[in-house]
Amino acid sequence: MKKSLFILLPALLTACLESFSQPVNIEVFPDQVLEKSYLGNGVQWDAYPLIDITEKSWQRVFERTDFMKLNFIRLMVNAREYCKSYPVGGKPVYDFNADRIRKDCRILDYCEKMGVHVLIGEWSPPRFDGLSITDPRWTEMVGEFLNYLINIKNFTCIKYYNLTNEPNSRDGYGELWRAGSSQTFDNWRISILNLDKELRKRGLREKIKIVGPDCSNGNDWIKKIISDKELRAVIDVYEVHRYARDIEIEDGEYGEEMRYYRNYITRHDPDGKNKQFFMGEAGMITGRNNVDQQKMIGTFQYGVWMADYVVQSMNAGQAGLLAWDMDDAMHIKGKLGPGTDIKDYIWKEWGFWDSFGEEKGSPELTKMRPWYYTWSLLSKYVPRGSQVMKTSDPGLFGLRTTASRITVDGKTEYTFVIVNDSDEERTVRMILTGLKGIDLNQFNYFETDMPKDEKGFPVPKTVLRRASLSKGINIKLPTKGAIILTSL
Repeated sequence: MKKSLFILLPALLTACLESFSQPVNIEVFPDQVLEKSYLGNGVQWDAYPLIDITEKSWQRVFERTDFMKLNFIRLMVNAREYCKSYPVGGKPVYDFNADRIRKDCRILDYCEKMGVHVLIGEWSPPRFDGLSITDPRWTEMVGEFLNYLINIKNFTCIKYYNLTNEPNSRDGYGELWRAGSSQTFDNWRISILNLDKELRKRGLREKIKIVGPDCSNGNDWIKKIISDKELRAVIDVYEVHRYARDIEIEDGEYGEEMRYYRNYITRHDPDGKNKQFFMGEAGMITGRNNVDQQKMIGTFQYGVWMADYVVQSMNAGQAGLLAWDMDDAMHIKGKLGPGTDIKDYIWKEWGFWDSFGEEKGSPELTKMRPWYYTWSLLSKYVPRGSQVMKTSDPGLFGLRTTASRITVDGKTEYTFVIVNDSDEERTVRMILTGLKGIDLNQFNYFETDMPKDEKGFPVPKTVLRRASLSKGINIKLPTKGAIILTSL
């Protein structure tokens, strides 16, 4: 018996290794559409509210957003930027020529020209004259501002409105996370109903969709909205924030949670099937320090996590994501000294780059970080209007795929995304019955293999000519990373 066992062991080991190295079949189901009109994988882009960047930096930002072919952004303001006072019993004083508003309009000019849809909103109520979140004066200010932007400036790119950033913020991360206005649900509810009334009065309601609840790790507010007959009729699109931990992304927990809420909206909101659900702020909590700086953004790993984030979101039936955020030069956490120089502030660090790199004495910070590589491709090649198709589950830890299609000039174009969030080599066999003879650009994102042009923009590793997905094509991921295949 022992002799026979020693003879059999090498053969069994070889068989196991061969089985492990076999491609994992991933089938795309074109008849099972998870989202019929994707909004896009966009970004938070605020108009440098504290200190403006140089004209050289503005043009560099525009060049990089051009490459991304942005579809969707979130732009937040404060009412004090355009309303200087509104005393109780008095009249408001507006200044739409204020410096901050001019910078907001510069971003909106770009979005109008490039066809970028905008979610615009307010961080929190302005702190003057005892004004609170439930005060109709606030939503009156908002209505006047939107009237200026839409009816006077003629911005058609503004599609969505977000009143109050993270109203549940202290419930989300306790002492760690205090970016929002920390309102009760009941008070937030009143403010949303005030907003709806104000926009209807001005004839703006058909032009603007109200989103909510905008909570950070407080998805239970979705259930509270749906259980409120009056409120759910006002919320046009469901939207939340999520900062995920590494394990939540790597083991797929995030995707399962979003799928649950997508299904909950569909089942319990009487109009849920027609209401989209997207991520208003997307990022990783792993790597964040106590002054709100993400210390992993310069790493290859962050690009893998964020690509995985998108794939799971698309598979869950969400309609898009907005990454936090574009540029380190946008927001501060506090001050280091009494001055107003760039170096006197503690800057939040979450961006694709830092436009203040030269001013800080570190010009290398202006370069695009690795996660721009994956996010820019997912913005460019999953354009607004795409249909997200269901794909089969690979059944292996950290391996996930998604697929989308869109009709351009009468031709159906496809994008396939494969993420390997493990250190194991994986080979995937992509199958889409009936699709053959298609040319696919292949973009690789691996630590030692991410081809770029002279400016640092992603370029294809190769082009798969006349690929027959009907028979299946083998795609090898040698280690942790991502591959994006697109006919666009």
